[in-house]
Parts: sequence; structure tokens; C-alpha cells
Amino acid sequence: MKTFTVALLFTLSLFTLFTAARADALGHPRIEKGMSQPHPLAEGDDDKDDDKDDEGDEEDYRGLSQRAALELVDPGGLDDVLRLRIAARHGP
Repeated sequence: MKTFTVALLFTLSLFTLFTAARADALGHPRIEKGMSQPHPLAEGDDDKDDDKDDEGDEEDYRGLSQRAALELVDPGGLDDVLRLRIAARHGP
């Protein structure tokens, strides 16, 4: 009976180990071919003369839809969001 109990515990521990490893592997984001790459932000202080134009810029962007705003901030970002939704819905 001890041998059976030890074998059962060993099998359950291996099952738990593999399940945890699979969950950990699926929990990390992957970069796929065709997804937009991050762009570095410009360094420096270029906002000296932009303070007076901020109100005009805000009015220009106020009428944008959420999709258009996302495309301005991250070109190709909408495609990435769709890919992530499909991957989440259908799994690996």
C-alpha cells in the first residue's frame, strides 16, 4: 500500500509540475512576425514653444474615434489587439 501511495503522489507531483510549466509558458507574451515593434521616444526638451499650441492640438484631436487615436499612437496597434483577442478566444 505504501508503494502505491508513493507512486500516486509522484504521478500527481509530475502532473502538477507540467501543468504549472505549461501555464507559465502560456502566460508570457510572444512577439510574432508582423507585429509592430516599439519605437523609442525622442529625448530632450522640445516643449518650450509648444505650450501655446497645446489648446489647438487638443481641439484637433478631440473629434477622433478611439480606433483613429490608437493608430496615431501605435501604428498597427489595432491589428495587434485583434490578434490578441483571437488568440485569447481560441487558445494556442
